[in-house]
Amino acid sequence: MLRFRRRRLPLLALLAALSLFAGGCTAPGSSSINDETEPIDVEEGRQLFQSTCRVCHSLGDANAAGTFGPDLDQLQPDAERVREQIDSGGGGMPSFEGKFSDEEADLLARYVAQVAGTGPPAEEQSGGRGATKPAKTAP
Repeated sequence: MLRFRRRRLPLLALLAALSLFAGGCTAPGSSSINDETEPIDVEEGRQLFQSTCRVCHSLGDANAAGTFGPDLDQLQPDAERVREQIDSGGGGMPSFEGKFSDEEADLLARYVAQVAGTGPPAEEQSGGRGATKPAKTAP
């Protein structure tokens, strides 16, 4: 019986090490999206938001004052929540799963999480929800 336990000990140690290693690996769109060690391209995130999200959502950094969805400056969701909403939809928002690459969806989620609540409110920029800030013109 002692010989059997000695053989199992290395196997158990190997299984424990593998489970710790596997626990650190994450798939795209998983909770590692909140990892802020890798900087994002804010301008690219802003352009993606402006081209796909501003009709519905307000976000001061993107000069967006949407009328249907929540004001993201007030909501200030984390990146994981934004990504979940992009993939699954809900609360009146349709799912956008498959309409963005994983990299685009992650960028959009991280952009919103990073800038929400940091810019001037969209109402101040555009005169109210449902519009975008007018382009600056030369005097």
